[in-house]
Amino acid sequence: MPRGSAARTARLRRGATALVAVPVVLGVVLSTAQAAPADGEPPGLAVATVHAATPEAQHRLAATGLDVIHADAEHAEVLLHTPQDRLTLALGDWEFELESVEDDLDRMEAARAHESRLEARLAEDPSVASTLPTGRVSYREIDDAEAEMRALAAEFPEQVRLFELPHPSLLGRTVLGLEVAGDVATSAGEPTYLLSGVHHAREWPTLELVLEFVTEAVHGYGTDERFTAIMDSSRMLVVPVVNPDGYMISRERINEMKRKNCRVLPGATPTWEECAAAQNANAGVDPNRNYGPFWGGPGSSVSGSASNHHGAAPYSEPEIENMRELMNSHQVTVAINAHTPDERLLRAPSSPLEPEPVDADAYQALAEELGDALGGWPAGPWTEVYYVASGTAEEHGLYVNGTFGFTPELMPGFDGLDRFHPPYEYVDDQYWGTGRYEGSSAREAFLLAWEKAADPALHGVVTGTAPRGIELTISKDVEVESSPTAVADGGTIATAHELRSTLRVPDDGTFTWHVNPSVRQSQESSTLLEETWTISCTNPAGRVHHEVEVVVGRGETVDVDMTACPGGPKLGRG
Repeated sequence: MPRGSAARTARLRRGATALVAVPVVLGVVLSTAQAAPADGEPPGLAVATVHAATPEAQHRLAATGLDVIHADAEHAEVLLHTPQDRLTLALGDWEFELESVEDDLDRMEAARAHESRLEARLAEDPSVASTLPTGRVSYREIDDAEAEMRALAAEFPEQVRLFELPHPSLLGRTVLGLEVAGDVATSAGEPTYLLSGVHHAREWPTLELVLEFVTEAVHGYGTDERFTAIMDSSRMLVVPVVNPDGYMISRERINEMKRKNCRVLPGATPTWEECAAAQNANAGVDPNRNYGPFWGGPGSSVSGSASNHHGAAPYSEPEIENMRELMNSHQVTVAINAHTPDERLLRAPSSPLEPEPVDADAYQALAEELGDALGGWPAGPWTEVYYVASGTAEEHGLYVNGTFGFTPELMPGFDGLDRFHPPYEYVDDQYWGTGRYEGSSAREAFLLAWEKAADPALHGVVTGTAPRGIELTISKDVEVESSPTAVADGGTIATAHELRSTLRVPDDGTFTWHVNPSVRQSQESSTLLEETWTISCTNPAGRVHHEVEVVVGRGETVDVDMTACPGGPKLGRG
């Protein structure tokens, strides 16, 4: 994502040139663009500071598909990965200066070396541990994260369930998630909260903050009052690494500034070598532009080399198809999709083509609470406090599921390339809201969002009676539209969704099911689509035996009678 704090002042870096008009530097940039790197050599990173002092200018810059890494009221910074990037910028009507990133790379190299030394000492010297729940002192490799997830599920089987998402990544890696609750094996209609990290590969802290939070929650069950209460009344779904292939390329520092996934050619499965190749540094799909509602619109690009490339079609990438299927099979009432590093808390709308949500007051109130937990950060629609984007996770949540989704832009305040993953000691500060991030606690924002996911004022509730022990299904089929796009000859692309989740009726034959509203936000106007949930049960042959339609809005409770369903298994006497 484009990043930066509006409060951050411009800095001078060694090697910066004076500001010049485009015609003066055009010849230099063109000659650079024509000098392609030799096979296997890195493309040569540079930063351009661009005068883009109005929202219109910043939107026009974003439309180039260049990697905008900072934008404020006066200027924008663009990371140039390849000679073609330099040419793209030079051919635009911009004033800019090119700056070396040598200092940035040296500083990042020193930070990684320091963290490696600390990690090596940690086993023998516990005093070097951080104050994070795990005591970590360095960024995790993907194998580290997966091993910790498996260990949590093995150590706490009553509270943690490890699951595999349906689709392997493009490079064939299994994507893992965790389900967390006081009694994780019993699904009795509790509210569900979703927490995810690493949509964008270079945003390493999101994995750290998410996995530290899960670790603290699980270890705190039964001793920490807030964690115990929320785990007994709801459940949390966690996907620490949405984009594992991109993360590996970035974390292993093959292409440390990689943002996207490993897609090289549309519809073709890449190899590791193709994804890692220097000439493919700009290839890939931006996972957070690949969701269906308003896909292909402003703030995304059809160009495969653009930093905000939306992919060949809505949900074309397996990593985002995973997130779609996860949300569509659970009643996710609140979702946090963690990013770095711009000191903002974002909600839908993210595209200027979207209407004002009917539930904007409740949505905005929660955004402001989360923003306050993060130190009073600006909180609101992308279009008002950040920039524009289409095909985002928040759009999917709102228009498909009725979920209140948010993007916190964490770990702010760093200039240079390490803004995306600054020295590890600052992960500790951001988690607790101490040190450099005094009063800005990712932990508090994550926990508050989880607690709000359980608040029935922010979703719907269905109560009822049914034979004890049977399984009920709640379902709805919906369709959403992309933005008008050249991919569809100026028309839109419709995406169908099957929303299906289940509940096991408790032993007393009564149930309380926390669900998203059946009425759904229109993509065309500030109105609600009057849709219904269908609640059903099946007979022993698997055929639907009884079903009822339910209309429920946000903050409403309705009661249904499912006693006509076939009896469930015998559960003891009586």
